[in-house]
Amino acid sequence: MIPLFVVDRPASLRILGGLTENKGEFGILAHAFTTRNFKKQFAEFDLAAFKIGDSGIYQKNDQGYKEIFSAYSEMRVDYGIIKDFYRDREKTLESAKMALREHKKGKYKFQLVGVAQGKSVAEYIQSFREQKNLGLEIVAIGGLLDKIPKHVRLVKVKHDVMLKNVLRAIRTEFPDEKLFPLGVFNRKRLQFFNEIGVWASDYKGWIFKYNKAQADAKNDRFDQTRKYVIENVLKPLHESESKNNDYTNIKPNNKAKRLLIMACGKVKKDGPGKAINVYDGPTFRMVRKYLKTGNNHLDVKIISAKYGLIDSKDKISPYDLLMDTESAKIYGNVYASDFQNLALRYDEVFLLGGKNYQSIVPVELDIKRAAGKIGEQLSQLKGWLNDTDKSKDEKVKVIQ
Repeated sequence: MIPLFVVDRPASLRILGGLTENKGEFGILAHAFTTRNFKKQFAEFDLAAFKIGDSGIYQKNDQGYKEIFSAYSEMRVDYGIIKDFYRDREKTLESAKMALREHKKGKYKFQLVGVAQGKSVAEYIQSFREQKNLGLEIVAIGGLLDKIPKHVRLVKVKHDVMLKNVLRAIRTEFPDEKLFPLGVFNRKRLQFFNEIGVWASDYKGWIFKYNKAQADAKNDRFDQTRKYVIENVLKPLHESESKNNDYTNIKPNNKAKRLLIMACGKVKKDGPGKAINVYDGPTFRMVRKYLKTGNNHLDVKIISAKYGLIDSKDKISPYDLLMDTESAKIYGNVYASDFQNLALRYDEVFLLGGKNYQSIVPVELDIKRAAGKIGEQLSQLKGWLNDTDKSKDEKVKVIQ
């Protein structure tokens, strides 16, 4: 994986310019609205593996494509990112079409990079596919940061489950494509990024990693920042390289013999938390009550319209999305092998949910499926839980 350092001032380039022994181990990314002097220095910087231009739309610099691409050319970027719109798949797709028209008309030398956006894992898959179908060789993944309401500013990821499930799903559907998640580079994610095969990801906060008091006393801010980049980004990146390519979300409890797969619920609590607690319909209340009895021989997975296949302990935020037939079809393709693996890892699997949710799980799997209306399914679930406990008690009595 190549870490991309976001740069927007000459000082940034001077710091990175001291990494002569690390030539080709990192890339640089800059916005199109920087000064002419900076653009010149960016163009002449020769230590980076590649240079990427960003439209700057999230910094309130919404320029036309002719102006943006002119800036990209002046900066001599290798790749130029289109203007994307936060979690708006359709608007970003129209932007990609406009960008392609200008790119073709202007005969620019840099390679155009699309951006996938969406409100759910399924939408990200749709967006990625649509932009690939336009002919874009590289499609980045945007919108993975959370946004402060009524502000343009993006902040850190609240819960990694969405980020990881989006990347897992795209890797499953598009095994040979470059994965380029925007704005989410983090040392804690290096292992996962390497396992899933991330091509590049950008990092903005690196330039502030120094001790101000020491910098004022010794005038060594640049040296401190370089040391931080080497010790906390470049070295850990190499150390985290792994031959283990198991990037699935399947983590069974060693004590568990049974698995319950549930559809997500429409009723949700207000705040974020563990998935088993955020969903608050009658089915989830029943399962929570059962788990509180101390039964540790049951694992719970949830099929979420937004997040895809998640564990009951994954941290999520409330949302308002329904599982439609198109999303169900996408999730059926993405998670087919996951469900097959789960069916093999557990003695018993019980599936509960509506038609669209049930269609996601391969029909050929040897599992028990709830049928009928929600009340009937709830009764069948209660029977499955209680019958299994009863049979377990009877076996214990026989042994005694």
